[in-house]
Amino acid sequence: MLNCIRPLQQTGGKRRVRNVPAEPGGTPVRRDALAAGLTAVVLWGLAPVATRAVVGHLSPLPLLLLRMVMASLLLLPWAVSVFRRVRHRLRLAGRLVAAGLLGLVGYNLLVTLGLRWLPASTVGLLLATEPVWVLVLGRLFSGERGGVRPWLGSAAALAGVAVLAGPGAVTGASGYRALAGIGLVLASTLSFAAYTIVLRPLSAELGALPATAASTVVGTVPYLAFAWMLPGAGLPHLGPAVWADLVFLGVGSTAAGMLLWNFAILADGASRVSMLLYLEPAVSVLAASVFLGEHVTLAMAGGGLLILTGVAVASTGRGAVKPAESGQSVPAGSSAAHNE
Repeated sequence: MLNCIRPLQQTGGKRRVRNVPAEPGGTPVRRDALAAGLTAVVLWGLAPVATRAVVGHLSPLPLLLLRMVMASLLLLPWAVSVFRRVRHRLRLAGRLVAAGLLGLVGYNLLVTLGLRWLPASTVGLLLATEPVWVLVLGRLFSGERGGVRPWLGSAAALAGVAVLAGPGAVTGASGYRALAGIGLVLASTLSFAAYTIVLRPLSAELGALPATAASTVVGTVPYLAFAWMLPGAGLPHLGPAVWADLVFLGVGSTAAGMLLWNFAILADGASRVSMLLYLEPAVSVLAASVFLGEHVTLAMAGGGLLILTGVAVASTGRGAVKPAESGQSVPAGSSAAHNE
């Protein structure tokens, strides 16, 4: 998510877990962790598809307001402890507010706006570039060191974006709108990258689950200013399918996705579980084809392959594609979210 709240770090404390016996010569496998991680990835991969379906019946701001309020109510128990701890620590409180704005507004709002003009499958592939921007911004602004691989991977991922935005992907009268949608989604991925860097100290001190839950609640507050739009949004006329998509986005993709992912990370470690995130764009493309009738073009296939290759190259040596293992949390509303 969208993949609203996405991969979470493995918190500082160690937990003893009972592993399922491994095959000879293999490593122990937590089947419950694998199931939880796969379920979270599927929930996040379906988020762009559900958002694309809803945005045709409900404008982005009322959609996000309903989605974030549902998620915040479910995540509030984890957020309360954070609010108590940071209320007298202005620096941490300011960081929490900044993270909430970057993640819930800068990320989720821009993706939702972009989905008005782009197929859900294209958005799912564009969101796969998020780890690249995390690596790049980390090296530019956080002094993180790395070799040439992150830059080579970033170049490959950007080449994939260029293919998606090329004439084979956006043609006809809607081409300019599609390019605007691509710009919005890419801007959201940069906001996501900034979010992870801003929230990292909070995650390290408070734990990923409480910190991410608190940033979700804080980031929901600005949307309350648009509650006046709900009476005129035509909510009584929304069909059961639209309401089901809304509940899925708020409860399933955002809240349940985060909780399941956090369980998987704690149970089996971030490095191995985070590799499941490579499946998320594939889920988005497949679901968009099945549920929305979107067709996978040659440009989409080529661009998506370049993006995933670039992410894999940039992430080599880190063990995971997303910030799950590097002390970072992700915004609510996950493809990714993380919010789509």
